[in-house]
Amino acid sequence: MGLLDKLKPHKPQPKPIDLGFDGEGNLVVRWDDGKESKFAPRWLRARCPCAECVEEWSGNRVVGDAQVAEGVKPRGMQQVGRYAIQIQWSDQHSTGIYSWDYLLKLRDEP
Repeated sequence: MGLLDKLKPHKPQPKPIDLGFDGEGNLVVRWDDGKESKFAPRWLRARCPCAECVEEWSGNRVVGDAQVAEGVKPRGMQQVGRYAIQIQWSDQHSTGIYSWDYLLKLRDEP
C-alpha cells in the first residue's frame, strides 16, 4: 500500500449559496450541501472571532455571552473576499470577520 492509497479523498467544504438576516436579526445561511443554519444575533456576536474579543496570544475569549447586551442586533453586513462576512452590530462592534469555515464550525454547536 502506497502513500496515495492511505490518503482520503478530499471532500470540498460546503459554501454558502444564500445568506441574510431575517426579521428577528438572525443570520440565516443556506449552504450548498442542502443544510440551513440560523444564528441568533446575541449568540453570534458573543462568538466574534476578532482580536478584541479573543486574546491574540493565548486564544482565550475575553468577550462572551455575559459581555454582550441582551438586545444586540446586526446593523449591516458586507462580504470579505470570497471567504467571509463582516457584521456591523448595534453595539458599535464591527471588527469581526466570520469566515465560511468558522460559520461551518459554529453551525455544529448546540
